Amino acid sequence: MSQKAYLDVSVSICPHCGAFYADASWYAVVLESDVECGVCGNTFNPKKSLKDRILLEFELDESGKVVAVKKTKDLK
Repeated sequence: MSQKAYLDVSVSICPHCGAFYADASWYAVVLESDVECGVCGNTFNPKKSLKDRILLEFELDESGKVVAVKKTKDLK
């Protein structure tokens, strides 16, 4: 019997260079944490440049290993 786990994910874009980022929504949206862009090195707030927010569903095997991932819901 497989088990399931879920993750609320936010996708944002660096306003300085246009690089896309996916972060856990609790970090990017709820805490409104600033992040440093790995491409251009500038700091930005992902909540202010939010492009999408979704719920991911992870299907796990009996040992807890991920066997499949799918988008289950749009949250934005």
